[in-house]
Amino acid sequence: MDKMRALECFAAVAKYESFSAAARALGIEASSVSRRIQDLEASLGAVLIHRTTRVVKLTELGDLYLDHIRPLIAALAYADETVRDRPDEPAGTVRLTASPGYGEVCIMPVLQRLKGLYPDLVFDIEMTDQVFSLDDSDIDIAIRATAAPPERSIARKLSENEFFLVGSNDYLSRHGQPKCLDDLTAHKTLNYRRPNGILFWQAKRAKDWIEVANPPSFVSNMGRLLVDEALAGAGLALVPNWGVDEYLKSGELIHVPLADATLHISRNENSGIYLLYHRPKYTLKKVQTVVDFLVEELT
Repeated sequence: MDKMRALECFAAVAKYESFSAAARALGIEASSVSRRIQDLEASLGAVLIHRTTRVVKLTELGDLYLDHIRPLIAALAYADETVRDRPDEPAGTVRLTASPGYGEVCIMPVLQRLKGLYPDLVFDIEMTDQVFSLDDSDIDIAIRATAAPPERSIARKLSENEFFLVGSNDYLSRHGQPKCLDDLTAHKTLNYRRPNGILFWQAKRAKDWIEVANPPSFVSNMGRLLVDEALAGAGLALVPNWGVDEYLKSGELIHVPLADATLHISRNENSGIYLLYHRPKYTLKKVQTVVDFLVEELT
């Protein structure tokens, strides 16, 4: 049995919760994945994966085993990348994850320019609000909005994550411009939805916080759609400055400050957009090139 290949198959099935998806990711047949895991289980004398016609889940022993082998798999992948790395010119696959809004508006245009400079770079990008641990995944670079970057990662701040209350000229002419916090009760709000529910705005006054729990007139997990609805005059949106700069400059959207409170997306005021990576990864030419280019272009 090729033990290392069996471990890679096991980790892939654990990640994708599917034999066929794991096989596609590894570029081999699903039957080969199944056979290697069966051999691994036989050699260990333990069942690692619970299989049914609908679900593929790790057993308790499988979870424990995965925790122990992850560093080994990551170390092998890094060793392979180091040998294949081309010190003269960046090439190969760089895996990134970013929140959908910031990724689409800010990251993608920069990566497209970088691709023009180095056509041998391949970007594997996952746009998601799910937070991946760099310790437990094959992600090279993560871009996240956070107030507390993980201590084990190198964190490069790309920008502030300041949120503006905005509305269109049409909407404000029809409904009036709110001057204070209490005025918001008469307005339609456009709210972001995270996996755990609607994200209601948080208002900070001099000494306290208040949740703005207006019944929303529109909800989406895509910030781009909230901006589109605000542009269409459907209501007020609380959106990041980097997502509406062009519309504020053109006058299509109006910044609406309140006299007695500041609005935030959460009660943590120190959030910023950070680029995260592990120090050893930065020794790879391809990762170093992407990190340095993103920092130079976005700070």
